[in-house]
Amino acid sequence: MSIDFRHLISLSTTPLKFKILEKLKNPTGISSLARSLNVPRDTIKPHIRSFIKAGLIEKCDEGYKLTVLGKTVLEKAVEIEKILSIPEDVREFFRTHDLSCIPENLIKDIHKLYGGYLIQTVDPFEISEDWVRILEVSRWIKGVSPVYHPKFPSLFVTLAEKRDVTLVLTEDVFEKCMSEYPELVRKYIELDGEMRVCSDAKVAFVVAEKGFAMGLYAGNVYDANHVYVCTSDDVVCWGLKLFNHFYSKSTVVKITHR
Repeated sequence: MSIDFRHLISLSTTPLKFKILEKLKNPTGISSLARSLNVPRDTIKPHIRSFIKAGLIEKCDEGYKLTVLGKTVLEKAVEIEKILSIPEDVREFFRTHDLSCIPENLIKDIHKLYGGYLIQTVDPFEISEDWVRILEVSRWIKGVSPVYHPKFPSLFVTLAEKRDVTLVLTEDVFEKCMSEYPELVRKYIELDGEMRVCSDAKVAFVVAEKGFAMGLYAGNVYDANHVYVCTSDDVVCWGLKLFNHFYSKSTVVKITHR
């Protein structure tokens, strides 16, 4: 099945066409369609003819409905609308930072990161209140980190006291935590927090029941001054897939208790 990209581009730039196809997800007649969109029938008719010719809609007992191709084109148009709705500073953040560690299938679903925003800080050691708040109201938390922060060990011990927490750290970050805060790491494990290590991860993020936060590398340097935050259901699903990608490449940490 091929997609009519000419219509796909047209849908993303012509709101009425997009709305017509959205309405035709359920079979509808032209009169009902015109009333629901508050436009004359004669405004609707040329678009209907064009969509029929392109194979996007077909006649049915109730009027017109989307074809299988029409449903696919609408789905792709919705994805484009979501990408275009991403704020310019967030798109620039993604454009100028390293996304190579993110699997190709998730890059293709980048539209699921719509609805988020970018937090910029001056102090690289400042912890964003927004993403901490997301963690505090979530029942489960999963995180991946290739960077060390001195406040993280105590923060995640506190979170693990009442939540299901799983962390995947790079080997050097884990060794740093064990060197600086061995008792907190042991306390985290005692609270049934799961800790794993992986060899490499050029992205730092947490995905939780109530949202997602992510930091990226700019070249070979981690950008600690910018954090992308989002709380949509779509981004949580996207974040879980990203977490599972790193989890599958990690090994569980075993600590000998003294």
